[in-house]
Amino acid sequence: MSSICPWPCLASVETVVPAAAKSSDSGKSFTQALSCSGDLQLTKLPPKIVIGTSVRVKISQAEYEFGVAACKCSLHGRVTLHKGDPPLTTLSLKQKLSGLWPDLHNWNLTPLGKGFFEFNFSSAEDMQRVWALRVVNMKPGFLRFYR
Repeated sequence: MSSICPWPCLASVETVVPAAAKSSDSGKSFTQALSCSGDLQLTKLPPKIVIGTSVRVKISQAEYEFGVAACKCSLHGRVTLHKGDPPLTTLSLKQKLSGLWPDLHNWNLTPLGKGFFEFNFSSAEDMQRVWALRVVNMKPGFLRFYR
């Protein structure tokens, strides 16, 4: 069964979702192989499938459903600063937002480049509370959220 990837950060990658997708060499799924902290051996990853200009990777149904569930607790945001404002580091942005959201716990942000960040929350309720803000005035600049 073929479907388009639901993760916005991977929207250009088309995925194939079979019932079981394990590499015959290592016995690990593609996601498990990438999440290992040791040396990455490309020969042990499941093969990619190139069809025309699109690249496909087989993933298991369980990994696919885990990724869809994770998207339900995440948002994207973009920091926009005024001309002449010093750039914000990821750590300084996290500290500034922690002060603005003292009642939110266990959230994380990942820089995506060019002022974009991915915010992961521990619950869908926390994500919805932040999503309801839409824009946060950080003085200097502001942070706008996207689903």
